[in-house]
Formats: sequence, C-alpha cells, structure tokens
Amino acid sequence: MRINIVTVTSGWILQKISERTAKACNDNIDGYTMTISDKADPDADANYYADLQNCYHGQKTKLDVAYFTHADRNSKQWLHNLLASTNSFNNLNGIVSMNERYTHMLKSLGWPGDKIETITPGETREMFPLRKIKIGVVSRGGYPGYGQQFMESMLSSYDFKNFKLRFLGDGWQALTPIAERKSIELELTTDADYSVYPEFYQDIDYLLIPGLWTAGPISFQEALSTGTPVISADVGFAGYELEPDYIFPANDVNKLSSIFDEIQKPLLNRRAQVNNMTWEGYARDLINFINKLKK
Repeated sequence: MRINIVTVTSGWILQKISERTAKACNDNIDGYTMTISDKADPDADANYYADLQNCYHGQKTKLDVAYFTHADRNSKQWLHNLLASTNSFNNLNGIVSMNERYTHMLKSLGWPGDKIETITPGETREMFPLRKIKIGVVSRGGYPGYGQQFMESMLSSYDFKNFKLRFLGDGWQALTPIAERKSIELELTTDADYSVYPEFYQDIDYLLIPGLWTAGPISFQEALSTGTPVISADVGFAGYELEPDYIFPANDVNKLSSIFDEIQKPLLNRRAQVNNMTWEGYARDLINFINKLKK
C-alpha cells in the first residue's frame, strides 16, 4: 500500500511531521510506502493531509484522511466552519486528531466516532535525552571524615547513569578510576578560587554533604543562601541549626541510594509519559486507521 502525505513546502513543523512519519514507515514497516508531496496524488491508495486547515481543500481521491491539530481560539464555531468550507463531512473518509480534546470537539459537532482516531505525534527521543541530575560536593576529600571511603563505596555500588557528580575541592582523585570503570559522569575541580563558588551552586541541583563528622560545613550555609536543596549526612548543622531537604545516617550507602532513587523518580515518571510516543508508532497507528477505513 502507498500512502501519499500531502504537506506544505515551507519547512514548517507540518513538513517535519510528514518527513519523520514517512521515514519511520519506509525504514521499519514492510508492505507499506509513504511518499510526500504538496498535492493529492490520485494514484495513491490513500492521501493523508498533514493538516486539515492548511493542506486539505475538499479533494476527493480513493481514500482521504486529514490530520487535525487544533481549533483557533478553541472555538467550536471555527471548527464547524472549517469542516463546512472544506466539505469534509462529504469528502473526507476519516480524521486523525492530535489529542483527545479535539476528538471530543469533533464528535460533538457530529463527526462519526468510527471515522476519527486520536494519534499523538512521535517525539525524537534520541535528540532529547533525559537530563542528568547534578549532585555537587563542596569539600576536601582524601580523609574518612570528609566521606572519602563512603563516596568510593557509593560510586562502586550505585547506578549513577542519570546523574552528574561535581566535586569542588582537592583530594577526590581516587574516585576517577571508579567513575571511568562504571561510565559515571564525574567532574573534579581542584585548587579553585573562592570566587567560583557562587556560580558552582547555581549549576548544581543538589548539594551533597557526605562526611562522617564535621562542624558545619560552611557549604551547607552557602547552598541554602542560593536556594539549592541539600542532601546531608546526619552530621554538623543537619537537624540542629539547619534543615536539609534530605538527611541520611552517616556512612549509610543504602539510605543515600534510596534518596537518589527518590529524587530521580519524578524525571523518570515524566520521561515515561512519552516513552511510547515514537514516529514508528505514529506511522503504524496511521496505517491501522487507514486499513480500518478501507473495510
């Protein structure tokens, strides 16, 4: 089966949708071909108009399906006028709606439920990877009291693929081979002038205080001054003079691991909403809808 996608030639998003849909079909779906043009092809098995408003003008071929994105000002009257002016009720075999909001609106205007399908466009996940949570540590390393061995244990045991670790202070070089072995994104800044500290807090998502014992630390105050959330071992100021966002027993790898699980969960949940929205899925759903209309 050949489906001709009728689109604009301006390089607008409609053209991008058309190109991505056709490529996904032609690369992955056997028995189906999608072509792209700026006008309906009477020889195609079906013509798919990439936008009802801008690409469909009442054409009638073997089978005609149009994509509807949105109604101007969310106006039902505007949508009614569009359907009437394009003679869509008589000439279109089906409509693909971009979202359920407009599927409901179209049905309320009398569009038959068996001739409409909600198909959400794909998204290019490879171009938009999950952002990494930046964990900052502002402290010297190299000693148990600063959390050196504790952080070595953390890097050895936890999966930091969704994190970037940034250390501001000398003495953390022993973490480098662990990070390299496990492909952990690690940045060590040593011999830094104090003038860079304010910018450092602006560029992290959380301050981590991993020490086993400490008087403060001063970094706790600095982070709170910038509004940066703090994850702290139960040491120094934590729970007394100052309240961290998360607190864990000092030297407790399991508890800190559960905190890291918790803070990445919202990002993973957001990502999960779009995980199944691919251009191949869009092309397959479109083909299934066209096949249903042909019966």
